[in-house]
Amino acid sequence: MRCRFIIRSVISLTLLSSASIAFLGCAAVGPRSISMGRADYNAAINKTEDEQMLMAIVKGRYGETTSLLSVNGVAANVRFTTQAGVNFGFGPESSYSGNLVPFSGSGIYEENPTITYSPVHGERYIRQLLSPIGLDVLLLIMRAAETHDTSYVSVLVKQINDLRNPNFITDTSAEPDQRFERFVALNRELNQAGVLYWVADQRKGVAFDIYISGYAPAYSGKVREYLTLLDLPMPANPSEEIVLPAYFAIRGRKWDGIAISTRSTGELIEILRAAVDIPEKHHLKGLTIEYPPLSLEGKKVRIFSSETKPVRAVVAVKYRGYWFYIDETDMQTKLFYRLVRTLWSFSIAGSADGSAAPLLTIPVSR
Repeated sequence: MRCRFIIRSVISLTLLSSASIAFLGCAAVGPRSISMGRADYNAAINKTEDEQMLMAIVKGRYGETTSLLSVNGVAANVRFTTQAGVNFGFGPESSYSGNLVPFSGSGIYEENPTITYSPVHGERYIRQLLSPIGLDVLLLIMRAAETHDTSYVSVLVKQINDLRNPNFITDTSAEPDQRFERFVALNRELNQAGVLYWVADQRKGVAFDIYISGYAPAYSGKVREYLTLLDLPMPANPSEEIVLPAYFAIRGRKWDGIAISTRSTGELIEILRAAVDIPEKHHLKGLTIEYPPLSLEGKKVRIFSSETKPVRAVVAVKYRGYWFYIDETDMQTKLFYRLVRTLWSFSIAGSADGSAAPLLTIPVSR
């Protein structure tokens, strides 16, 4: 009779403990799965997006095709199970004393993610990739990057009035247009001094204005030089505010503002392809596309190659027996790459139609 009471009490206590574990586990599994899983999924997606883009750039330098997959969604199924146990001893107490656990309980947490991809292709993707970057996007990038040393004007703009900024220097005896470089330097200096701003304009056909004010007398000379580079007159009154409307166009004979033409995302990708450091073996075999020298910002960008896995790479991929990577200390290339990836993501996101394209769903095994 006494033995039954002890067993019933132990079993009741075990079940109670198991129920407590299950209750506490269910109460914590939701928040814990978010705090543990979200950062991991985000890091993995970001890393693979970087690697996918770098691989496409490298294969493009080798004149080879590549396919892209867009992540449509991540679904994680979470399961929490509990186990309970109880140990009994029979016979002489000396044979099991100290070796038995009266009761035990445990919880098992399982997370089974399913990743859904869609291939990126079609006319819509090509149009977005090869179309010039809109001036509205240029304005947003410029305003977001006002504090950066790297000038996104020279990265995104091909021509402003008569100042040209080509992707490549096709004539090896020619040098980059020094006037464009000076314009970029003045634009940064006047902006940081708080006398020049790029501001939105609601007028039809005008993307934005370059607004200059409060420049006299400290910056009158530099404002005059800035306008001279654009082939525009200096106001008679040195304290007069200057408003230069910006148009997406090539400058004509009669012009009262700024005509801007921009690069496409595809052109920026082409610059990165030209910046790939080709192994000497591959160069001698003629395996890669040859490019003319890069111009301005392009010549500051470099994607390294190495036979051994790099230890200071912010992103790296292995292809044809070599590692291609961006050095984590190369800030110029990192910022250029980040910008291109952001713009490329717009093209991918705008063309990856999960409802129309075939989907690839991969359950990640336990």
